[in-house]
Amino acid sequence: MKLLTSLAVMAALSLPAMAEPITFKEARKALPRATAKASVTFDAAILPESDQARVGGEAAVEKLLRTLGASTPAYGAVAISPSEGLFVEWLNGAGNFHSIADARAAALAYCNGQRKGGSAKCALLVEVTPKGTSEEDTFSLSGPANKALRGPYRKLKSPKAFAISAKTGNFGFDRGDGGRALEACAAAGDGAKDCKIVVAD
Repeated sequence: MKLLTSLAVMAALSLPAMAEPITFKEARKALPRATAKASVTFDAAILPESDQARVGGEAAVEKLLRTLGASTPAYGAVAISPSEGLFVEWLNGAGNFHSIADARAAALAYCNGQRKGGSAKCALLVEVTPKGTSEEDTFSLSGPANKALRGPYRKLKSPKAFAISAKTGNFGFDRGDGGRALEACAAAGDGAKDCKIVVAD
């Protein structure tokens, strides 16, 4: 999981199953521009009253949560336990996932693994998505994967393939029938075990 330590700034879709990989041209049409700005949404209502008072009112809370979102790359999410709030040492965001559903799952799993036993179950506080995307999109990639697809992957000669991991946000690509792309994905970052080919040409 790509966790982003962000306490210093008061931080930090499951990809629908596809029967067959899509082509680069199809992927490019489905994705936002690689430079798309992020859209931040949040649910300040889950913050404990003590946190809201400590931060200094509604406007200050909104500013803080937007700052928290700005430090979390899309697709990203931050979850908290409503009974523990923001001011915990382990606060983190999950970012650079391939869909908002994957980011949500990662953020909730991390938070529920860190909260105290008697605390309320974690809830999503902040979500970050690229502007122009929606949960109905049938294909999505993290920002770094989108850039890699449009850049170095596009320049490779066919045959070639692009693989991603929904659970970790890893990705990899290479020439060939897909085997090397899967190996590159599995070897990236946290060592993903769920890599699959999503684009092939």
